[in-house]
Parts: sequence; structure tokens; C-alpha cells
Amino acid sequence: MTVATFPDEFYPTGMHLFPKTNVSGTKHQHDVILISTADGKFHIVNHNGRIEKSVNAHQGACLTSQWSPDGAGLLTAGEDGFVKVWSRNGLLRSTLVQSDVPCFDAVWSPDNGAILYTRENFLIIKQLNSSSKITKWKAHEGLILRVAWNANNNLIISGAEDGFCKIWDTFGQQIAVSVKHDQPITSLSWSPAGDMFIIGSYSLIRLCNPNGWSHCLDRPPTGSIYDIAWSSDGTQLAAACANGHVLFAHIIDREYTWKNFACTQIGRKVISIKDIVTEQSDKLDYPDRVIQIALGFNHLVIATVKQCFIHKLTSWNTPVTFDLKDGTISMILLSERCLCVIERAGLSVYSYMGRLLASPRMGVRPETLGRAAVSLGPDALAVIDQGDRKCSYDLMHVFDLPTGLVVRSSTDNPVTKLTHKMTVSVIALCQTGPVSERQLALLDYNRYLYVVTVKESKPKFVKLGSQILSITWSSETELLVGLRASSVVAWCCPRAASQPDWLALTTVSKEVTDLGRNPTVLSVEDGVVRICRGNGSVLHLSIAVFPEKLLKHIASNRWQAALQLCRTVEDETLWACLAVLAWQYNQLEVAEEAFALIHQYHQVCYIQHLRSNVPERLTMN
Repeated sequence: MTVATFPDEFYPTGMHLFPKTNVSGTKHQHDVILISTADGKFHIVNHNGRIEKSVNAHQGACLTSQWSPDGAGLLTAGEDGFVKVWSRNGLLRSTLVQSDVPCFDAVWSPDNGAILYTRENFLIIKQLNSSSKITKWKAHEGLILRVAWNANNNLIISGAEDGFCKIWDTFGQQIAVSVKHDQPITSLSWSPAGDMFIIGSYSLIRLCNPNGWSHCLDRPPTGSIYDIAWSSDGTQLAAACANGHVLFAHIIDREYTWKNFACTQIGRKVISIKDIVTEQSDKLDYPDRVIQIALGFNHLVIATVKQCFIHKLTSWNTPVTFDLKDGTISMILLSERCLCVIERAGLSVYSYMGRLLASPRMGVRPETLGRAAVSLGPDALAVIDQGDRKCSYDLMHVFDLPTGLVVRSSTDNPVTKLTHKMTVSVIALCQTGPVSERQLALLDYNRYLYVVTVKESKPKFVKLGSQILSITWSSETELLVGLRASSVVAWCCPRAASQPDWLALTTVSKEVTDLGRNPTVLSVEDGVVRICRGNGSVLHLSIAVFPEKLLKHIASNRWQAALQLCRTVEDETLWACLAVLAWQYNQLEVAEEAFALIHQYHQVCYIQHLRSNVPERLTMN
């Protein structure tokens, strides 16, 4: 459908749709388009194609124009080397950059506080607060043509005439680099969730993982691909091509696994699920386009544009359904008792019967929450408050969730606020244990790993390790696994962190080679860790099989079975885990034997002293 036909002398160089925000604007403001043109102007165009305002912005062509993420302003960059910030109505606020070379691309930071722009083969981040120091680094050997900055993972991608696409953090450190392409990179775009990005070049389009490795590659006969735009749900995209065509693409073949189940999206509205053990399989058809998929905890959750479907893995064909508030879902998180749906309208926690349990409120835009910034436990939801990235500390909110069928009021739903001294990049809630002992693990920007018990009156952050790249909890026990550049570490008893000697005794480490750059640990199941290498391949590594079996025995209060396991395996780490846990659970007889076998004789003497003096009325913290 033709919306508008512009005059012959109207040569657009870029366009950007007004961002959808929760806090400002009415519907007609969401349909405003910003268009930059070759005569140095930018134009504000309404949804009917009528030009509301035209502004002379640059000498020479206006090469790029972009609304700010909150819609409060816009920026332009041009051939004259100027980068300017304008009000929403097109009034000049400031000229940020004056240069003698053209600026081919410029983008806003996710928090509206800075501008990233190109200058030949350099990338420069300039804070809108002029007193702040700029960050500048040489990024490519050739002229940089395109950049993109994602709100969810806070990473930057750049493409240049040298044929390389590179991923950077905000300090200018290189995260990954692509293979060399035969032609210049003419377009780049992050998916809204930050879990994929697209590279466009001459008759080439490539879908990539955030670590830089390629999902797939296509070579449409379209000439150079000049611009790419994602749909707000991240399931489809459109590309503007040099031959005058618009290319549409849909993301399919997404694969998910959990235990013996495998789920694959084989069409826009079709999901295939299979039990690998029994070889039972089925195809599930949905009335609308599938947006998000989550598999785990004996459930398959499918979100379409309008509804959410909850399938039990024992009965695929009888799902529980409920309507969604907003058709734009960025993430679905699962836990043992509930699921969390994150959409533009906010965060919502549901039971697996489709009952709304809670709608936590915070000062964070839900669409900017990455998977590392939010974690769901069986009775709690933790979120990093990313409201002010300029602070030297980070605030985390931990919301208590209803555990029964009765929904508690907001006054009965306390929120625990935790403040860490450094900026936090990853959080993860433990999936087991009593509510009063719920643990939260976090990684800060220094790659230090800390664990904190949320419900303590004075929460204390205890350091577990350094140079940790990725973490995850076991879904069945309190086993915490972290990944270093060349090794995997399993903390079998994170509660022992307050005693450094005990922590060292209950930690297992295994050297691993060829992990590549930025590997991630995906899951832990029965002591076997799934690791995604830097090149996208998956590695299964057995590191804590017996400790996890021991933790399951203790969680079920089967101390004799735990003792028998230790006596059979005869491993010092296993005995240390039993000793620490028995001490914590007041099983002094078991603890005495375990401490003796790991040569902690001072602890054995102390336990014997306690048992001989107060054998009947002994109480311990």
C-alpha cells in the first residue's frame, strides 16, 4: 500500500519511526516518521505521509537522523561533519560535534545520555554533559559506515569498508570480530532483545549471535542492502535494497532443549516438539505468529502476538491459555512454580495454571531488560535497576512472589533492595531451598562473583571468585557453576563462602581448552554442564555429578544415603560438602565423621565438646 509519494527532488538517506514509549505521547505520535534527505534537511512526516515540518540541518547531505529512545529529541549527522541534537519539534538544542570529515552514522546511547558517532575509522562516544570526557578508539582499518548500540546488552557493533563487523563494549574493548567480507558492510541492526544482529552487505545478509558467530547466511540478488529494521517483537525484519526492492525475513528454526525434550520452530506459526527417549513427537499449530518460546521445568510456554500457551510436557495438546496485555514480548522466564512474561506493558508473573500472581513495578523500562538483568526463582523475582548507569554502584530489587493460589495485595508483597558497590552485569537467583535462605549470585563489571542471602537482616556480599565470565545455578540443587577463560568452576556449597577454608574444600575446578572468546554456561543438570563455546558449538562437561547427587540427598533429608554415597566414592571434596552441610543442618554426628575424614581435627574436637556438654538442648545458627 502506498502511503505517500514525495516530490522528485526528495532523496531520502534514512528514516526512523518514532519509538513506542510507555510514559509519553498519544497514539498519533507513535506514527511519526523522521526522514533525512540528500539536500541537508530532515523532515517530520505523519502517518498519512504529510510532511509536518522540514528543517535545514546540514551543508551537504544529512546522512542519518534518529529519534532518541525516549522520544524527547532527535539527532542528525551530515556530510559537513556536524552532529546536532534537536528538540522533538525540530528546534536546535546543541551542535555536539564540528569536524572537517563527514560523519556517516550516529546513534543514541540506550539511556539518552550520550551519542556514539563515526569519524573516518574511529568510534567516539560523547556524553551530552559536556564536562564528561569523550571515549575514542580506532575501530577499523577502513572508513566506518554503520554503527548500532543495543539497550539490552549495552554492546556496540560497527561495520566498515574493510569488510569487518566488530562488537565492542562501551569502554572501546573489542568483544568479537566477524570474518572478512568481500564487500563493505553497508547496514547493521541489533534485534530488540539483543540476542541477535543482522549484517548487510552487497547481495549478502547474515544473522549473527551476540558473540559474533554466524547463525545463517543468505545471498539475495538485491545489490547492497542499505538499511535493516526489526519488528518490535524481534521475529521478523525488513531490508532496503539497492535494486529498489524491500526484503522481508522471518526468524525460524529456533531450537530449545530440556532434558529429553527438543523443541524447534519450523514455521511462523508451527512448533515441533519431540521426546528423544520415547521418540514421540508432535506438531503444534497456533492461530498467530509465534514470538517467544521457553522450555523447562516440565513445561513448554509459547507466546504469540495475542496469547500465551502453557503446555505440560506430559500433555502437549491441552494447553492453558491466557491473553497478553501487549503483543510485544521480549522474554519469558521459567521457574519451578511460576513463569514471568516481560513485555512493553510491564512484568507479569503467572502460575502454570494461567493465574496472574504479581505485576511488580519498578523504574525500569521493561523492553530494555536483557536476560542477564532479570532472574526468576520459585518464590522471588530479581531485577537490576538500570535507571542510572552513571552511578558507581548498582541497585537490585528482589520481589517476593505469592506461593499459593491466593494473590496477595501490594502491601503484603515486600521488596528487598540490595546495593552493590560496583556496576552489576549479571544476576542469578538460586532455584531451590527455603524462602528465608534464598541466595542471589551476581557478577559485576570487574568479573568478580559474589553471593548474598537475600532475606538476611543485613545482607552481606561474599566474594566467591574472580575473572568469571558466566554463571548459572542448577535447577534442582544449590550448585553454582561459573566459567573462566580456560576452566569451569563448581561451588558445591556457596553458603560456605563465609569460611574461606571451607569454600576452598567444597569447590571443584576443571581445566577446559578451546572455549573461544566469550563462552557461556547454558545449564547444569545432574552435575553435567552445558557450555556454548565462542564459535557457537555446545560442550557437555561432567564436573560435579556426585556433589549434586549428595545435595539432592540432603535436600530430601536422607542423611544416611548421603553418608553411604561419600563412603562409596571416597572423594575428599564430597566429604567436605557433607561436613559443611551437616554442620549447617545441626547433624553433628554426621559432621564429626566428615570433618575427621578431611583432616579438620580442630572442628572434630569442637563438635565433640558441644555434644558432651549440651547433647540434648543444642541449638545452632
